Amino acid sequence: MIDASYHAPALNVSIGGSPIAANIVQGSITNYAILGVQTSQAQVYPVKSTTAAISVSGAFGASEQHSVYITDTASGYTATVLEDQNTAAPSGYASVRFLQQAIATGPVDIYLVPSDSTLADTKAVLAGTAAGTATNYINVPADSYTLVVTAAGSITSKYTASLTLNGGAVRTLLIMDQQLTNNPPVTVVTGNDLN
Repeated sequence: MIDASYHAPALNVSIGGSPIAANIVQGSITNYAILGVQTSQAQVYPVKSTTAAISVSGAFGASEQHSVYITDTASGYTATVLEDQNTAAPSGYASVRFLQQAIATGPVDIYLVPSDSTLADTKAVLAGTAAGTATNYINVPADSYTLVVTAAGSITSKYTASLTLNGGAVRTLLIMDQQLTNNPPVTVVTGNDLN
């Protein structure tokens, strides 16, 4: 479960009638739940409600990993079932996916600055990434990085965080607007898809 909604209340989620997550709030990425093979509805309920606010169909196959991804619409929120990478990254690499939900910030540039480099010497991994974008997984060399997210075309007013990507690791990085301040303009939540 990945909650990237600014509108949704705290949520419970079930798949095929089996609860998989409870009391999930904005900016949360939960651990995986184990389910039997099925094609069924992922149902999203506001906490304390017995009526699903949204439902989305998904095919959950053997040895697959999926995320129920909650995002906003013009009038509320919606759910999408994402297929997650369930195999290790190639030897010496890590696989990284970005979910860009920084709506107020607008398009962003994303950098992975290696430990022996600077932002000025590093090309953006992704440039001009619009809000609402869910990228494919990108393989990057295993290393310790400074993750830097800036408004597109700018290297000021930036978000930075240390990020260690070990060989074989698979990560999802959720980018959201900072709610309490505009400096840095965004916050990033990391999901461990596979260690």
